[in-house]
Amino acid sequence: MAQPPRHYFTKLTNLVGSAFNKVTLSRLDYTPQRTIWEMHGSHNEFDLRLKEIFDQSGRLYSYYVLKAGEVVAGFDNYPDRRALQEKYGQSFKTHLGELIPHKHSYRKETLELTEEMRVETFLGYFQGFVKK
Repeated sequence: MAQPPRHYFTKLTNLVGSAFNKVTLSRLDYTPQRTIWEMHGSHNEFDLRLKEIFDQSGRLYSYYVLKAGEVVAGFDNYPDRRALQEKYGQSFKTHLGELIPHKHSYRKETLELTEEMRVETFLGYFQGFVKK
């Protein structure tokens, strides 16, 4: 997968920075093989962890909401065995490296398959989540 231009990460950083308090760009690391962008932030009692990795396998992401150090909700597309098993059943082992978008619930007790997520969509989800 082609690496995104640097202004892509500047846009993400500015977007997250305008939405939350105490935002920290934890990592922005470019190499010819991969790029990693990671931000941490907070909003009231919630902590947020956002990460995107671009490498040969594609765009990996993880966007998590935590409260008191525990996962409240999280979206990622890592090759999670539980998600692969839910999607493919008994043949999941033939898909072990596949990126699969999914959502984790409170304390990762449940998992559901989702559409691919972007930072903008996650921020919208979080805003709705906070209003509940």
